[in-house]
Amino acid sequence: MLKNNMANTTPLLFINDLSVSFSQNETNPNIVDHITFAIQPGEMFALVGESGSGKSVTALSILGLLQHTSSKVKLSGKILYQGMNLLDTPANKLQKIRGNEISMIFQEPMTSLNPLHTITRQI
Repeated sequence: MLKNNMANTTPLLFINDLSVSFSQNETNPNIVDHITFAIQPGEMFALVGESGSGKSVTALSILGLLQHTSSKVKLSGKILYQGMNLLDTPANKLQKIRGNEISMIFQEPMTSLNPLHTITRQI
């Protein structure tokens, strides 16, 4: 949901009705189930939840690191980054965005962050 004071700005990242399922998971087909959120330019955003709630799968989906061309993974919805749907973006273009414009800090920060640089510089 967009904040009222930012309603007229275009989100930097807009996740619209994202669902992710794995065909081998018969008991809960949607690991991520119809989530929607927007991140405005300059805004800090945290995705929190219990273990197994789909936080990492959501981030991997945004980065295009799930094999969405595989028959085992199914993604639906939209992931709009600067107006471009990342689910439809070719792999070579995603490689240029990944790490330069969009990054993920994995759950173990000691293996993800470099202690020789400040957090500000790394983020």
